[in-house]
Amino acid sequence: MRCIFHLPLNKHNEKFGGSMSLKVGDQIWLPCEVKQGPFSNERLARIQLPSEPWIGFVDVQALKEPVEQGNTLVLAQIVEVGKDFVKALVQGHSFSTRQVQTSRAEVHPVVSLPA
Repeated sequence: MRCIFHLPLNKHNEKFGGSMSLKVGDQIWLPCEVKQGPFSNERLARIQLPSEPWIGFVDVQALKEPVEQGNTLVLAQIVEVGKDFVKALVQGHSFSTRQVQTSRAEVHPVVSLPA
């Protein structure tokens, strides 16, 4: 069994061992707003991005906190890392694409620890 928690990237982390490195394949949390979906185990999610929002359906298991409505975090997997940006595939189904690009400041790494 493993515990998963989210650790935001911020200046406080730099005091305790340096900034976290991100790499292709890492799982991350992205901030999103959700509303009730068509099924009890699904939510309509909106991720606000610099260019345009990502809107799609996500399983409640892909949410950090499976709220019915409000703000939470959704799982995504990194596919590209740049100096100031991250591209990731959201664990959901969008009307357009699963891939999003956002600033590194918006990313919350998923950290797994052995139990």
